[in-house]
Amino acid sequence: MDTRSRIALIDDDRAWLETLSTYLRDRGYDVFTTDEGSRGLDVLEANDLRLAVIDFHMPGMDGLELLRQLRQRRRRVTTLMLSSDDDPSLPVRALADGALAFLSKTTAPGVLLRTLVQTLAAAEQVLWLPAVIRRDLLLPVLLPSRHPRRL
Repeated sequence: MDTRSRIALIDDDRAWLETLSTYLRDRGYDVFTTDEGSRGLDVLEANDLRLAVIDFHMPGMDGLELLRQLRQRRRRVTTLMLSSDDDPSLPVRALADGALAFLSKTTAPGVLLRTLVQTLAAAEQVLWLPAVIRRDLLLPVLLPSRHPRRL
């Protein structure tokens, strides 16, 4: 299977994790799941995954700390952060720590799937610059780039 269709879901909400993983598997994605940030690091290091969907609130290592650990370990993984938290500073903090996109957990499944696909495509082909933050979705500006890079 193409590594671009392999996704890690890291979230301590088991019902949500099961629902999202089933939804993605039904659409052809190979999904790896874990309910802890530290185990998420292990999953990402043990498998050649290109996308991690990370929850913010988790016991032990939260999502922001997981992003920092990935950056320190120089793991090239595209990350999308999710949260049900309505703190307006959270999307900005997530982007500062390395996430390429931020979504509310209340986002419709179709929007989530579209954002996952766009995030994967953007990581491979274009430079992302965070541009618009709405309550439920961070929308990036996509700029053509011959050589993908991250800020």
